Amino acid sequence: MRFTHIFLPLLAAPVALAVAAPEPNPVAAPAPATTGLLSTLSDLEGLLSDENISNLQTIITNAAKVLSDDNTNTLQTILTNAGALLTKDFVDNTTTLIGDATPLIEDVSKLLGSLLGSL
Repeated sequence: MRFTHIFLPLLAAPVALAVAAPEPNPVAAPAPATTGLLSTLSDLEGLLSDENISNLQTIITNAAKVLSDDNTNTLQTILTNAGALLTKDFVDNTTTLIGDATPLIEDVSKLLGSLLGSL
């Protein structure tokens, strides 16, 4: 029995060595350096100039002033009044009035030009 315990592993060793090694898992090639988020960030570098950042700070500061609580209430009132005033009928009538007045304005302009030219 002792003999089989020693030689049995020795007999199995050549079989274990004869088995082919497993193929390694294929690994995808690394992505090119010019694609992805990092390349996009480098493209945006020009937008992060000191001048652009200063301009953005100015815009945000002024937007905060315009959108303050007091101004928001005022703007809401203006928009409500404009919505009530600018009905479809009002816009249509105003468009017609402007269209009808345009030739009159051109005629008055010519008349004034000739009067001023005669002085």
